Amino acid sequence: MVFPFNENLSVNDDNHLCLDGVDLVELAEEFGTPLFVFSEETIRRRAEEVAAAFGRENVYYASKANSNISVLKLIRSLGLNVEVSSEGELFAALKAGFKPEQIIFNGAAKTLRELQAAAELGLHCVNLDSVCELERLRRVARERGVEVNVAFRVSSGVVAGTHASFETAASLSKFGVTLEEAVEVYREALKGDGVNPIGVHCHIASQVPRVEVFEEGAYRVSRTVKIVEDTLGFKLSEFDMGGGIPVTYAKEPINGLPEYFYARIKPREVAERVRRVLDEVLGDIRLIAEPGRYVVGDSAVLLTQVQNVKKKGKDFWVMIDAGFNVLLDAFSYKWYFHMVSASRAGEEHNHPYMVGGPLCDGGDILLAGGQHRMLPRDLKVGEYLALLDAGAYTLEQMSQFNGRPRPAALIVSKGKVKLIRRRESLEDLVRNDCYDET
Repeated sequence: MVFPFNENLSVNDDNHLCLDGVDLVELAEEFGTPLFVFSEETIRRRAEEVAAAFGRENVYYASKANSNISVLKLIRSLGLNVEVSSEGELFAALKAGFKPEQIIFNGAAKTLRELQAAAELGLHCVNLDSVCELERLRRVARERGVEVNVAFRVSSGVVAGTHASFETAASLSKFGVTLEEAVEVYREALKGDGVNPIGVHCHIASQVPRVEVFEEGAYRVSRTVKIVEDTLGFKLSEFDMGGGIPVTYAKEPINGLPEYFYARIKPREVAERVRRVLDEVLGDIRLIAEPGRYVVGDSAVLLTQVQNVKKKGKDFWVMIDAGFNVLLDAFSYKWYFHMVSASRAGEEHNHPYMVGGPLCDGGDILLAGGQHRMLPRDLKVGEYLALLDAGAYTLEQMSQFNGRPRPAALIVSKGKVKLIRRRESLEDLVRNDCYDET
């Protein structure tokens, strides 16, 4: 039976939830929980969608969404490039086989080591956050006798209507320079001396709910680029729109959930709208996109096991073994991940439960818009639940809080299961501690 929410999910004859035909309950029994299970087919499908929309050579996967080496290798095998925002992400991208010229380096506070690595490797472009960062990179490049391609991150001032913490182009955001400052920062960059300005970067936000937001951001920044070009007498060759294409997290109407959880925007629609603006304002300029969440977001489920069931006052509570140590966004952003029973996937989900994690923290609760989660009646200890669309910003943000080893991750490929991240041991919790054995 096809499961109603995600095309890669189904229900088998045992009433178990399956991912790409593989029984998730069996995987939970074999590998333990919490457990992430990824669908290679879904990542391939999403990567092909963005490649078809923007042109394969113009897609730089935002590795902050998921920088697992196996995932990065898959992305590279599909012909996409990669965007990084730290020395660690750069290390992972190189280890996965990306060439330096396939890499864009972002970030608001690049360290000296990161600037040195960017210059020495000859990355495709370094997106600068300020004139201060320009001068630091210029000194590094001059010392090495190299020239580094650069772009400035220009904030459009557009409010996307997403989560407040995702509004990276708004006036109070920490990122980039303003539209009004653009002429002067490019004037400084055009002095050369180790840097070569080739483009502009204007990421608006994450999980953008409406395609018009991308269009407005492109319009504001492209108009500013035109002023920069006319004033300074040169032409940029690249317009990097960043990412922000959303994943549809909410599968059905839920009271209290913001609009952005229901967002349904296709990459082709975004590419067409932005391309049209650029053609009108700037003419022939390369359009680059940095999708991350869209490529991997709906590719994974998080399996968790029920550890405690109780009735407290008027509420039924179910306690699971995955908390914000595994799903940090559920705590820090009150992010919504749709939850279903993996053990009884085909049954009606019509009973309200409050769902709590295992951590000794009162905020470790998985809330829906109306607080409760709808699950099958009479849940029992030992049953498995699945949180959907858990492929982005999850492996990256896990912690060992409360002395809990970080979980394993698997990927399903053509019916076969591969371990892509081992489960940590108790010894891993103290591996980096320095102490006397006596």
